[in-house]
Amino acid sequence: MSLEDWLQNNWLHLHETSAEEIQALLHSAEEDLRSAEIKGIATGWRLNMAYTAALRYARAALYACGYRPGREREHERTIDSLGFTITTISADSIKLLHKIRKMRHTATYDSVEMISDTEADAAMRLAIELGKKATAWLKANHPNLLH
Repeated sequence: MSLEDWLQNNWLHLHETSAEEIQALLHSAEEDLRSAEIKGIATGWRLNMAYTAALRYARAALYACGYRPGREREHERTIDSLGFTITTISADSIKLLHKIRKMRHTATYDSVEMISDTEADAAMRLAIELGKKATAWLKANHPNLLH
């Protein structure tokens, strides 16, 4: 499979991005990570903010490649697209991001108190790692999209 195959399956749509859109995603992801570091934030919300940051980084890479996810299974496909975009992200990291996606759902719709500090910390580490790799990948492959 490839992103082009995903397009043919209507899992993705063509998307023309801009440097402003990519910068906005990167800036928002950084804000999410800074907010997650505020003392006293519930662990479920820390995980949620870290997940949102990671999703923004993955979306920036997908947009840079000229695609956006369809509405069906949007988060799942955005995460899986990392296997085609930022290929330095390991399969284990992608699996962990899916696990965090499910935990985020629990924290959002059931109880933020169901998330441990260890889980929130793991989400933060993964989001920070993804941010570094996404920025390096954009610099190497799409420098025109960075200011």
